[in-house]
Amino acid sequence: MRESLGVVFENSSISTALVDADTPLLGSIDEFRHPWGADGTLPSAQASARALASAAEVATSRALRSNLCPTVVGVMCERTDVRELVPDLLSSSTFEKVELVNGLDARLAYLRTVDALNGVSPILAFWPDGSETVIAAIDPSTGVVDSAHRYDTVELLADSSTFAATLDLLVAEQDPVPKMLVAMLVKEEARQPCAEAAELAGLGFLFLSERTQLAIGAALVAAARGNEVRPGVAVQPVNRIRWAAAIVLPLLLMLTGLLIALSPDGSHAVSTDSPNVGAERATSTSGPPPGAALPILTLPPCEPVVPVVPAALRRSDPEVAPPQTAEPAAACDPMRVG
Repeated sequence: MRESLGVVFENSSISTALVDADTPLLGSIDEFRHPWGADGTLPSAQASARALASAAEVATSRALRSNLCPTVVGVMCERTDVRELVPDLLSSSTFEKVELVNGLDARLAYLRTVDALNGVSPILAFWPDGSETVIAAIDPSTGVVDSAHRYDTVELLADSSTFAATLDLLVAEQDPVPKMLVAMLVKEEARQPCAEAAELAGLGFLFLSERTQLAIGAALVAAARGNEVRPGVAVQPVNRIRWAAAIVLPLLLMLTGLLIALSPDGSHAVSTDSPNVGAERATSTSGPPPGAALPILTLPPCEPVVPVVPAALRRSDPEVAPPQTAEPAAACDPMRVG
């Protein structure tokens, strides 16, 4: 087994997932979602970074109780001020390697673990990104993004006919034609309208409701990078003796506690932690006339591409080296820095 831990920090929650990188199709071994933030407030960078490190420590302790030892952690964090503090906070931990993972790579890694997508290619996958929705044409088996477009979420999901007309435009620009529409981390109330839009566009529909899917993807990305060292990524070598100490020390404490309990004046103390309760932000905008396809925002194309000019993905996370293909000259990276 190659245990790897993924941690995803969002404004309203912190998610962790422990996976076996050798058997990713089995999903997570252990996962947890911690609420974060209260009444729509945005905690400070220091407090948020400490909460992220604490979530990683809790997940590691849970793994140790099952004799599992994750030595690699993949961290996905959209807030730059928090992300900058992560390497220092995790440098004193038992992790041998700390990888900063961007959201796109985490999503692509997770899609490769979905059994229902085995042999289905290409697909149209969409997910929320702030007040926008990203729709990308993806080959799940290779993790290649052919094109990606952004739309105002309220306008796109105004009604199923508007969504269906937009999907028709996207399907028309793809060769081969996508076979399925995949919803990632979309709210439950949007499930039925999205399914109706997919049916109108002649696509199958898959709703991925796993709330820790990004943490699973981050863990798999960190494991896949192995021992590669790249500029800008924090790598903290740790003596493996720490793992022995992490196991032996609790045993010594248990024995000490037992001796104290057997003594006439034995006592013990227990401390607890309670997380803050999270709250989601709300946005509101007006939509287009029902049934009208949303326009595709365009950017100068990268060569070679199909005649349709794709919009680009915004990557708010740190830059990472893109996956290498057999023909680098023909690769098209549809992403922009935002």
